[in-house]
Amino acid sequence: MLVGVISAYIFGLPHWQAYGDPLLQPSDLFGSRAIDVVVFIWCFWIGSSIGSFLNVVAWRMPRGQSINGRSHCPRCMAKLRARDNIPVFGWLALGGRCYICRLPIAKRYPVVELIVGLSFSFVCFAEIYQLSLPRQSEFRLLGPLKTPVIDLSTLLLAGYHAVVLSLSWACGLIRLDGSRLPLRLVFLSLGCAILPIGFEPRLAVVPWQAAVDVAWRPDGLYLDALMRILTAVVAATVLGRALVPAFCPSADLKMDPLGKSTTRLVDLVVVLALPSLVIGWQSITAVVIVASVFAALLQPILGWSKDALGCFSVCIPVAFSIQLIFWRYLHSPFVLNGQSFGTWLWPSESGLPWVILFWGLSTLLIPLWLRDFESKGPVRSSRQDPEVPEETLLDREALQADERRDDHFLEEGAEGRLGEDEAPA
Repeated sequence: MLVGVISAYIFGLPHWQAYGDPLLQPSDLFGSRAIDVVVFIWCFWIGSSIGSFLNVVAWRMPRGQSINGRSHCPRCMAKLRARDNIPVFGWLALGGRCYICRLPIAKRYPVVELIVGLSFSFVCFAEIYQLSLPRQSEFRLLGPLKTPVIDLSTLLLAGYHAVVLSLSWACGLIRLDGSRLPLRLVFLSLGCAILPIGFEPRLAVVPWQAAVDVAWRPDGLYLDALMRILTAVVAATVLGRALVPAFCPSADLKMDPLGKSTTRLVDLVVVLALPSLVIGWQSITAVVIVASVFAALLQPILGWSKDALGCFSVCIPVAFSIQLIFWRYLHSPFVLNGQSFGTWLWPSESGLPWVILFWGLSTLLIPLWLRDFESKGPVRSSRQDPEVPEETLLDREALQADERRDDHFLEEGAEGRLGEDEAPA
């Protein structure tokens, strides 16, 4: 099927693009479409490899383990062969089982590799072809002559967004497991998101102000870059406080700074700060609401009813990717009778103030559809060990139940014998 899709894109799409054009022949576009496929596959390979590494980070880092060294089977400790480390396809080639002990390997590994790889590839592909970012001097539509743009500015932006998106995935996966974000990951994430903007204002892409001139460019505006950082962090903090009823209702930074709910609040602010630093405070509210809707839909399906924060945190990079891919179109002004009215649906620096205010106030309603619910049936814990398959966990739980039952019978027998010994003759 994959080969068929690639063949249709390389050989079928040029016929549609060249149809009715006297200057173009389908054969003239075969090479360009083949380049598109190579670029996308290369981006997917890098992204899925990052997803494979993030699986290791999400498992080892919260436990204080080193993230160096080759991957291995968590039961027989056999190191994976080079061909087994191929993202997604390595798991499929093994049939989802270790090649030594033949015990199942959790499905989470290929799923994370696939989703992270797709988000990474679509974001990088759109930016390399200059299809997604607003306020770029050069604009290319999806036309027959589109080509990738390889220059310092484009690669700098794509690389920065890829790094922050990867860190957002790492934070989401760790919170999905119910673990607190490690401090070194928090410092690394915030440092990688903040410092590049401070040194290179071009990475800000859009201004921190609510409205600026159409010709605004971030080159050399270091004060604007500083204000962008401050406003983004403040917006993430305010949104985190607004979401307290949904994820951490008992959080109190003053009276209980080390409490479980308070640490959840701190992690929530970090999760929100990463996309806020990249896209700006104006649009972060829309990303938050989209992520909350995704999380509300996934909660009952995947059994995350008692871990709304984990579900929401892993949906943030999904909504973040959508924002990056369609950034330009979401921020495009609404034109009526030749007059521009600004973005009328999506909050942005070029949009109307009431649109930004509407999305901001709407975040207060998130607890209505997303929060921790008590489940009436059996719920699969989001804290499931990603290195242990579901079958092994079920066997372990059954064994523990048998042990508790045996201990109970032994206690009852001991009490019965004691009563008989102490009974009067």
